[in-house]
Amino acid sequence: MKYRQGLLVLGRVVLMVSIASWASATSAGIATTKHNLSVAGPGAVKSIDETEICIFCHTPHRAIKNDNIPLWNHNLSTTGNYGVYTSPTFDGATTIQDLGGTDATTAAVSNLCLSCHDGTIAINALNNPSNANPNGNPTMGGTNADGTIPIGTTRLGTDLTDDHPVNFIFDSALFALDNSLNDPTTLSGVVLFNGTVQCASCHDPHNSVNPTFLRVNNTGSALCLRCHNK
Repeated sequence: MKYRQGLLVLGRVVLMVSIASWASATSAGIATTKHNLSVAGPGAVKSIDETEICIFCHTPHRAIKNDNIPLWNHNLSTTGNYGVYTSPTFDGATTIQDLGGTDATTAAVSNLCLSCHDGTIAINALNNPSNANPNGNPTMGGTNADGTIPIGTTRLGTDLTDDHPVNFIFDSALFALDNSLNDPTTLSGVVLFNGTVQCASCHDPHNSVNPTFLRVNNTGSALCLRCHNK
């Protein structure tokens, strides 16, 4: 009987340690990246009074309602037209959709990224600020005077015609049209969202193991070659 009780206790201890280790690893993913905009963040752009990390993007209550965006908390851009990438060699032109003119009900995954990275919305513009912060929306440091992301490579602006296309369908039909693409059913390391290519297809916003939050280290163009057959 004592032996059996000892095994039960040991099992509980192992389970608790496993859960604690998982939680620590999960939180450490974003905590050490520049997407940690709390006072503890490692980057130059961060809050001087907000201790929560997730709140800059997510909230458990009163989130912006959209099935495509997980408990989203950052105000979305009202940009009417971003434009889309065009090229004679781009066969996804028939399904690509402009990310402009969207609202909370029609926003795509890439609209979440653009809510900070197009430079039109202040980084601290939250739908549901933390109750624990007496100042309401976080007070930021390192931003432009209007609270937006500083000028630089991470500020994409509102013209996406010179950027890798996003918000288009990558399926077997596109694969059949373009023999320079890999079969989307065999992709690894990159992510499609409801069958579409989005910013987060190549970038993991919660992890910066690779430069610029890339899902795959691009040494030797390894990330590019996940989709492109060159």
